[in-house]
Amino acid sequence: MALADNRGKLFGRINIVDLIIILLIILTAVGGYMFFFGRDSKQTLNTGKVVYDFEITNVNKDFIDAINPGDPIRDNVRGNELGTVVSKSSRGATMLNEDLINGRYIIAEVPDAYDVVITIEGNANITPANIIVGGAEIKVGKKFSIKGKGYANQGFVTKMTLVEQ
Repeated sequence: MALADNRGKLFGRINIVDLIIILLIILTAVGGYMFFFGRDSKQTLNTGKVVYDFEITNVNKDFIDAINPGDPIRDNVRGNELGTVVSKSSRGATMLNEDLINGRYIIAEVPDAYDVVITIEGNANITPANIIVGGAEIKVGKKFSIKGKGYANQGFVTKMTLVEQ
């Protein structure tokens, strides 16, 4: 018995073109699965401590006074702990304004407003792609909401350092 007959069927039952199409569909399905689910980027490679600066802009003096070293910081959306306050620093808030008379931009001080930088230390899970603290990815430039004892606001991570153990 021949492998293919004169009508193009393998073993007299399966059409060669149909077999090729079925194999392509199976390979595409396997490739798609491997692309979306095959890589495990959430696998924890290491745990350690991370110290990061979180900047909140344009707040009043009472907000700054409410922040104390040792306070636990939580994610305002999920409620997970993001670490504890190590220190805080503040400076006068500034704003970029357009000078219409001279046709340029100037940086002006905002009266009775401050920018505060909170240094936070937390336990991190370190993966190949992310540093995760309390279920939140900590990345420089990422904006998220935090809350502490008596205060809550949104800000950005401006600096991050992994602490060697």
